[in-house]
Formats: sequence, structure tokens, C-alpha cells
Amino acid sequence: MDRPQAGSWGNELNDLVRALSGAFLFGAPLLFTMEMWWIGLYAEGWKLLTLLALALAANLGLASTVGFHRGTTLAHAVDQAVDAMAMGVLAALAVLLTLHRLTFSDPLGAILGKVIIQAVPLSIGASVANAVFGNGRDDEGNGDGGSESPARATLHDLGSTAIGAVFIGFSIAPTDEVPLLVAGMSPLHILATVGLSLVVTYAIVHASGFDPYAAPSYSASLIRRPITETLTAYVVSLGLAFVMLYLLDRISLEDPLPHIVAQSVVLALPASIGGAAGRLAV
Repeated sequence: MDRPQAGSWGNELNDLVRALSGAFLFGAPLLFTMEMWWIGLYAEGWKLLTLLALALAANLGLASTVGFHRGTTLAHAVDQAVDAMAMGVLAALAVLLTLHRLTFSDPLGAILGKVIIQAVPLSIGASVANAVFGNGRDDEGNGDGGSESPARATLHDLGSTAIGAVFIGFSIAPTDEVPLLVAGMSPLHILATVGLSLVVTYAIVHASGFDPYAAPSYSASLIRRPITETLTAYVVSLGLAFVMLYLLDRISLEDPLPHIVAQSVVLALPASIGGAAGRLAV
């Protein structure tokens, strides 16, 4: 796949997608923590502003050493820190709205509180993701694309997806957050959760620039096309979400089907993000 030229709008967009992907990768578990919702609802304004200032300072420090933008000047560092904060806010807003933890009819203070609390860890994830995943594979694909058989490459992709999905999903599946979320969500919210899961996982693996298309397992895999891989990985994550909920007695086969599906879809959001991380890291 052709890379955008340095300094182009395409390159800038790639950087921002990378930052947004990092925010989701590192902040997903906290988005599913009810204490974070409550703190954001009741925290005093000056404390929220102090948290924002600390997050901006942390991101500024990270931007000067590791970051998603190309450039090392102070102006670049400031620009990147602000972008990281913006991506954290955007990621928090998208997930909280999708999971119906937030509506635009809520009081402005409640909206700002919930978004700011979540944006702090999400913005830091945006800043550090490039250091963790950005250089995992070189642009040459790290070898010959024919070094793995298609079947083995496909199993590698599916296995790494499963590892990441269980790693993230298992930390959330036993908690009360999943049924609590489902209780407040409409069928439209459930469908929106499926859509958000697909968009985010596609962005992390294929639009962020973390994983070059020339990687050996990618080029040999039977699910090598981005859309095919995204859909297949989501099905794996959704299936594992159901299995985790069932084995941990959060759902039973006697429950109404819509309830089972809704809980599985909600848990599949962080699980699919974990699956995307697994495909990058394993």
C-alpha cells in the first residue's frame, strides 16, 4: 500500500488515526468502569481542570520523546499534546454516547465531567501507542511474504485475535458493568456498538499505519483483505465474548436471546479492540 508523503494531508490524517487507535487500545477497560462514570458525574470543576492540566503536561512530555507525529521541535510537541487530548476527548465521547452513558440532553457539567475523566487515560494512550506498536514491523514486511503457508498465516491471525480478545475481555466480563450498560441501551445503541467495534478495529490495524500491509502473515493469510479480516476478527471476538460471559455465569442459555446477544455485543467492543492489539503484538 502506498504511504502518504511526509507533510501531506494524508500523512496528517494517518497520524491522527494512529493517535485515536492508541486511545482506544489503552483506554478501553476504563471506558467500561462504572466508578469512572460516577467520578466524572460528581467531581468538582477545579479538580477536573487540574486533571486536564496534568494530562496535558504528561502528553507534552511524551510528545517530546515518543509520539504519533513526525517532528521533534517544541512546536511539534505542543501540537501533538493538544492533538492527543483532542483524540482522547473524541474517543471518550464516541464510546460514552454509543453505550448510552451520555446523551446530549444531559446537563453540560455532567457531559464535561464524564468526558474529561475518560479523556485523561485515553489521551495518554494516544501518545504512547506509536512507541509500543509503531515500529513492531518494518515497511518491508520483515521478510518474504511466502515464508508462511496461507493456512498457517490465517491461524496466526485468528489465534492472535483470540489472545488479545480474551486478554482484554476477561478483565471486563465478570463485572457488573456489562449488564448495567445493556439495561440502559436500546436496540439502536446495540447496533451502533457493532458499528463502532468494526470501525475502531479496522482503524487500529489497517488505517493507523501500525501494521504494514506487506507483513508476511498478512500477505499470506486467507483473510488478507482488510474488510474480510475485520469482519472475521469481529466474529471471533463476539464468539469469545459470549463464551466468557457464559463460563463466568453472567448469562445462561435460558436467558432471552436478545439479552444474550446484547451482552455479547457490548463485551465484544473491548474484546475486538484487544483482538486488534493482539494482531499487532503477536
